[in-house]
Amino acid sequence: MSPEPKAVRLADLPPTARRIFDAAQTILSERGYAELTMAALEQESGANRALVSYYFGSKAGLVAALIDSLFQDPDEAGVEQIRAESRGPERTERFLEWQRGVSADDRVNRMLYELLPHALRDPDVRARFAEEYRVYRAVDGDCLAAAPRELSDAEAEALAAVSIAVVEGLGIQRALDREGFDHERAWRAWRDVIGAYLLLPGA
Repeated sequence: MSPEPKAVRLADLPPTARRIFDAAQTILSERGYAELTMAALEQESGANRALVSYYFGSKAGLVAALIDSLFQDPDEAGVEQIRAESRGPERTERFLEWQRGVSADDRVNRMLYELLPHALRDPDVRARFAEEYRVYRAVDGDCLAAAPRELSDAEAEALAAVSIAVVEGLGIQRALDREGFDHERAWRAWRDVIGAYLLLPGA
């Protein structure tokens, strides 16, 4: 059994590795998982395909890095910053607004939907996703539990799971019907629902 790929911090990648990674994101989001080949990576990045193994261990390591990237904030102003800089209802409000942006990030959502089917067939990909979602629920639950309504840890994590499902569901509908789907109206409806549950002002 091959060792599990290590988590990759995008900010720490050297320039050539970042070029390969950016090429992989472009191929995945624009052409799909089936087109994510070593030859395509070499052509898109301009870097020798052997460097994929050098920087990421293997193509599986690169895919693991792509999965990890889905749970890292592309705007570098994510949940960890929200947790560090805000308390109480302000933290929950800022978190919900951040989630709105995530649900509208077409590139990230396209990558997610390309990778998810493989999680059902590949045990390593599935385990990677499962671990990322466990962390995601715990962190999101912390932000949601800062609202006026008191939640146990278990309740906060369960609510985080529902919130994640809504965010990703809105992203799917937006990706499938950019012209016909009113993402902002749908998001406001969800904000009203979860805001009322959490006793947030204005809900």
